[in-house]
Amino acid sequence: MDFQVIRATREFAFDMGYVHSCSWQEAYTGIIPDEIIKTFTPENRAKIFLDVLENPLEEYYLFKVDDRPAGIASLAKSHEKNMPNYIGEIYSIYFHPDFWGTEVTQKGFQFCINRLKDLGFSEITIWVLNDNLRAKRFYERNGFKLDGNSKEIEIGVKLLEVRYSKRIL
Repeated sequence: MDFQVIRATREFAFDMGYVHSCSWQEAYTGIIPDEIIKTFTPENRAKIFLDVLENPLEEYYLFKVDDRPAGIASLAKSHEKNMPNYIGEIYSIYFHPDFWGTEVTQKGFQFCINRLKDLGFSEITIWVLNDNLRAKRFYERNGFKLDGNSKEIEIGVKLLEVRYSKRIL
C-alpha cells in the first residue's frame, strides 16, 4: 500500500470534493436531511474547496492510497474565540467509506496530530456531531475525551456538536 499525504492546492479540489461527498453521504444519512445530503456531490464540494483552499490560516491535506483519493483534513489554530494559542484544531477530517476501519484512517489521523504538534500546539480539539457514533468511537480510541463543550448547529435541522480534546506533549 502506497500511502501519500499531499498538501492540498486548488488542483486537488475535485479529489477533495469526491472524498467529502462520499463520506457525508454514508456517515450522515439518517442524521442530516436527505435533501441536504443530495447536494453533496463531488462537483458541488469541489467548488467549495476551490474557494477554501486559498485560506492561508488553514492547512488542507489530501490522503491518497495507491493514487486513489482516500481522505482529507484541514488543520489550524482553534477557530473558537478566546482560545489560547497553544490549542490547535482538526477542523475537518473525512475518509472515503471504503477506507473506514482500515489503517489508512489511523495513518491520516496520526498525521494530523503530528502536524499540529510540529506547528507548536500542545492541545488539540475536534468537533463532531453527537449522533456520529462511529467518529466518536474513533476519537475515543485515539485518546480524545469529551471535554464538556457542546453547541447547537443547524444543517437543515438542529443538531448537537460535541467537542473532544487531547493534550499532546
